[in-house]
Amino acid sequence: CWVQVPDIIDNAYVIVEFDNGSRGMLDLCMFAEGSKNEQEISVVGDVGKGEAFVPESIVRFGTRETGRDGVQTLKAEDERIKYDGLHHGSSYLEHLNFLSAIRAKGEKTPAVDLQDGLISVAIGVAAQLSIEKGRFVTIQEVIDEINC
Repeated sequence: CWVQVPDIIDNAYVIVEFDNGSRGMLDLCMFAEGSKNEQEISVVGDVGKGEAFVPESIVRFGTRETGRDGVQTLKAEDERIKYDGLHHGSSYLEHLNFLSAIRAKGEKTPAVDLQDGLISVAIGVAAQLSIEKGRFVTIQEVIDEINC
């Protein structure tokens, strides 16, 4: 049996700590295709929990106050998506939103701006550096490296 070692990080647990005390966690595994969904996203806070499942297109949310009996499940569909395609149609929607922002000529604020993009890339770079160096890496460390 021949096993090839990937040249990218194809699995990781990444914890992101924010200045306000909240945390985010990414569980990345690019070779575990034996599950129903390609992506499972959940957000947990003091109010409750929200989950999204792709490609099932299911969104589930509830509050601590209402408990299990108050959990709601919605089918998230967008009629603009003609077929699922890459990333279950989200790439297509991102392109439509980008085109709409360009056509608005500054009159409409894009959902994500340049600063959001920079920070998201910096978080990814910090995660990779943290894995490589085996230590905590700050966003400022990454930004300082970019500005050199």
